[in-house]
Amino acid sequence: MNEALQSQARHLYSIEKLSIRQVAQKLGVSRNKAARLITTANLRRQVPDSMIKPYEGLIHEWYREYPFLQAIQVLERLKDYGFPGGYTAVKEYTMPFRKKRRKAYFELDFLPGQESQVDWMQRTLPFGVVYGFVYILAFSRYLYVRFYHRNSMEFFLDGHIEAFRETGGVAGTNRYDNLKSVVTKRKPDITYNAQFLDFARHYGFSIYACNPGKPNEKGRVERVIRDIGSFISANAFKDIKELNKEVSLWRIERNNRDHRTTGEKPSVLLKKERLKGLPQIPYKPYRVQQASISTTGFVYFDTNRYSVPSSISGMPCDIFAYPGHIEIAVKGRKIAVHPRTFKKKTKIENPSHREKLLEITPNFKYQRIYQLMKAMDKNIEQFLVCTEQEGQDPLAVSYTLFKLLKDNAKETLVSAVKEALVGKIYKPVYVQSLLQPSGYQDNPVHPQDANLLSIDYERRDLSDYDELI
Repeated sequence: MNEALQSQARHLYSIEKLSIRQVAQKLGVSRNKAARLITTANLRRQVPDSMIKPYEGLIHEWYREYPFLQAIQVLERLKDYGFPGGYTAVKEYTMPFRKKRRKAYFELDFLPGQESQVDWMQRTLPFGVVYGFVYILAFSRYLYVRFYHRNSMEFFLDGHIEAFRETGGVAGTNRYDNLKSVVTKRKPDITYNAQFLDFARHYGFSIYACNPGKPNEKGRVERVIRDIGSFISANAFKDIKELNKEVSLWRIERNNRDHRTTGEKPSVLLKKERLKGLPQIPYKPYRVQQASISTTGFVYFDTNRYSVPSSISGMPCDIFAYPGHIEIAVKGRKIAVHPRTFKKKTKIENPSHREKLLEITPNFKYQRIYQLMKAMDKNIEQFLVCTEQEGQDPLAVSYTLFKLLKDNAKETLVSAVKEALVGKIYKPVYVQSLLQPSGYQDNPVHPQDANLLSIDYERRDLSDYDELI
């Protein structure tokens, strides 16, 4: 045992009067380890013999009859006999009676393709709180991990989909703790989340929900979460992208290292897993949320505002939240798509959503378009600055770009502007040529072999395929 750490624990406990939990928090160790550091040094606070001695017979008798008594229950009983002490004295004296018995469990063995175990882990890092989706195949111990900004349903589903894709199939049963994304209630009967049941049916796996307070039922994923936590604690990450990159490298190395129990590499045993094949139609990982469109043409989601066409202001809508973007629909018709942001109180606005509103207010139309385009993306803002430095009218340039949004998606326009910036060609006409090449309709393709333009084929009767059915 580390003597320096033990000395520090002694000082904090006996001199600074911190509790075991506070000592653990201060030293960055688990509560059990902090307790071992303290009790190993025989540092339990001593209870005056004169205070507790008259009641020793009673306490021994009570624990013989009720070995599960808690310290607070013993204190309440002692008060009836005039005990002058408090809770701490009783807790310290009764600690030997309340030692937890060591639990023993049967080792669980699994067949290839029988089961996978899934759970979330949460960590607070300098750049914010992150949630790790942890998936491990019970037979091969093949591990998949990915961290997200949230742990809501869309990320839960996305984690499964990516794990299934990497492992090439689905285990017969997925084992879970009592996650809200899986179990909505347990009493009087267990009730599963309807969307997750639909997801399970789509991929053809059974759901096993562990009993409450029984982490041993999914010991493989619990153990690996501990290892992931140790890796994260020993490293620094600037953002979630770097975190996922480093954790991915770590788990790839782990998957290619001999496992301490099986003696084989999980990546090798993965080939022996008998996983179910993936369905042809992919499942869309989203969560639906109802909302109302504000009078200014925005929808609130996760404290952020996303724009919609101003012509439908004030109407109810559905938000389809995906891990990387959101879709907004009114009466079943999709009316807006935006990249999803995980910042707080941010405005995400598509300038084309304000076209009709700008027609109503022509007096400041071009100034407003300039403001909208400048705020839409940093690349467009830089492009407008560069055109202005070259003596072009920024209002006219922004209006040209704005008109391109009628026939091109926002992401497409931004991509074209990026290319113009890379080439240092600060002309809106160049951006327009990238998106709408001039004369392309009047320039048909002329292959070297002209016969390629007249290729035809003979249709076959459908009855020819009857033998194959």
